[in-house]
Amino acid sequence: MVVQTQTIPLSDREAESGVGSETDSAPGPALSPVSRRKQATVLIAAFMTIALTIGYNQCFGVFQEYYLSSAQDVLIPSPSSQPSPPTAFLAFVGTLCYGLTWGGGILVNPIISRIETGKWTSDTASTRLWRRKMARLMTPKTITISGVVMVCAGFTLASFSSAIWQLLLTQGLLVGLGMSFLYFPLLAPAPEYFTNHRATAMGLILAGGGAGGLILSPVSRALLSSVGGRWTLRFYAGFNLVVGLPIAWAVPRSRFATISTADGQERRNTHVSRALGSRPTFVFSAVAAFLQAAGAQLPLSFIPSYTVTLGQTASEGANLLAASNAINAVSRIMTGYAGDRLGRQNTLVLMLLLAASSVFAFWLTSVTTTSSSSLSLWLAFIVLYSFSAGGYYALFPALIAEVFGIQHYAAVNAFILFVRGLGTMFGSPVGGQLLGNSEQGTGAYANIAYWDGALLMGATICCVGVRWADGKGKGWKWVA
Repeated sequence: MVVQTQTIPLSDREAESGVGSETDSAPGPALSPVSRRKQATVLIAAFMTIALTIGYNQCFGVFQEYYLSSAQDVLIPSPSSQPSPPTAFLAFVGTLCYGLTWGGGILVNPIISRIETGKWTSDTASTRLWRRKMARLMTPKTITISGVVMVCAGFTLASFSSAIWQLLLTQGLLVGLGMSFLYFPLLAPAPEYFTNHRATAMGLILAGGGAGGLILSPVSRALLSSVGGRWTLRFYAGFNLVVGLPIAWAVPRSRFATISTADGQERRNTHVSRALGSRPTFVFSAVAAFLQAAGAQLPLSFIPSYTVTLGQTASEGANLLAASNAINAVSRIMTGYAGDRLGRQNTLVLMLLLAASSVFAFWLTSVTTTSSSSLSLWLAFIVLYSFSAGGYYALFPALIAEVFGIQHYAAVNAFILFVRGLGTMFGSPVGGQLLGNSEQGTGAYANIAYWDGALLMGATICCVGVRWADGKGKGWKWVA
C-alpha cells in the first residue's frame, strides 16, 4: 500500500495560509514529510486524550450534584445536612482538576522540549554520562505514562476520602496534575501535523471533549446511583488505566524537535519572550482566555443542580449534561470547518457573542420567570449555549498558530492554557458563592447567570481586540 506524504516548508505554507507571527520574516526550515497514516494516528490519539481528560472534567457537575445530595456515601458529615451546604468548596474540587489539566502545560511543555533535544544542562565531560542516562530514562512516554498512573492513584485515593479537603488533594490536585501530564505531550504537537485544514483537524480533536462528556455523564450518574461514590471512583481509576496506557504510548514527537542548526539540535521555544508578551494581540488573547474559561465552565457545573431545582430528577440532569456535551462536540467540528473558510477570528468572535447572548436571553429569563416556561427556556439555553461555546475550543489552537506563528505555538499555547486554568479555578467557585439559598428556587441562580454573561461578554470584547490588533499589524483582511 502506498502511503501519501507531504513535505511542508514552513515559510511557504505559512505564506499561503496567512499563518505567521507579526515579526517573523526570516524563512523557516523545511519540515520532514508527514504521511496520512501518521496524521490519522495523531488525530485519533489526541481525540482520545481529550475524551479522557476534558470529557471527565466537563461532567464533574454530576459528581458535584451527588456530593451535595442526601444519597451520597463519601463525605462525613453529609453536606446536605449542613445549614449552608459548601457548594463553592465542592465546586473547587472540579475546577481545580480542570484548571490544572490546562495550567500544567507551563511546566510540562518545557520538560518535553528538553527531553526531545536532550538539553538538560550544559554539555561538559562531567555531565555527558548523566545526560545519556537521563536520555534513556526520560522520554515523552515516561511523562504520559506517569500521568496515567497519577490519575489512577488520584481516583483510588479519592475513593477512601471522607472530607472535602481530601477530595481536593486527590480528585482535584492529583488527578488534575496527572491529566496535564497526559494532555500536553499529546496535544501540543498536534497542530504541527496539519496545515491547510488545521482548524478542521483541531475541531475534530477537540470534539473529543464533548464525546467523552456525552458518554461519561450518564455512565457516572448510573454508577453513582447503583454502586455509590466510592466504587464509582474506583471504576474511574481502572478505566483510566486500561484506556489511558495505550494512548500514553502513542504520544507523537514534535516535528520541530528534528530541526538542527549549526550548533546542533535546536530546542523549540517553550517560553513567552518579553517582546511577544507585550504585543496587543497577546495581551488581548490572554485576558479573553481568562474570562472565557471563567465563564464557560459555570453552566456545565450547574446544569445538573439547576435541572433538579426545576423539578426534574438527577438522572435527567445528567442526561442534559450529556446532551450538552454532544452538541458541543458537533459544534467543534462545524466551527472548525467554518473557521477554515470564513476566517478563524471572525468565527470565534461570532460564537463568543452568541454564547454571551444566550446566557442573558435564555438562562437569565428562565431564572427570573415564574411561569411553566422556565424549563423550555432552560432547554433552549442548553442547546444554543452548548453549540456556541464549542466554537472557542475548536478555534483558539488554530488561531494561536495563525496570529503568533506555528513556531511560537507551544510557548503561547502553554501560557494561554495556564491562564485558562486560572480562569477555570476562578469562575465556578465564585459562582458557588453567588448561589442563593434553596428557598429561593430558581431565583437562587440569578446572580450566577449575570456573572456568567458578564464574563463571556468581556471575552467577546477582548477577541474583537485581538482581531483589531492583528489586522493593524499585518494589514486588514475581511476573512481572518
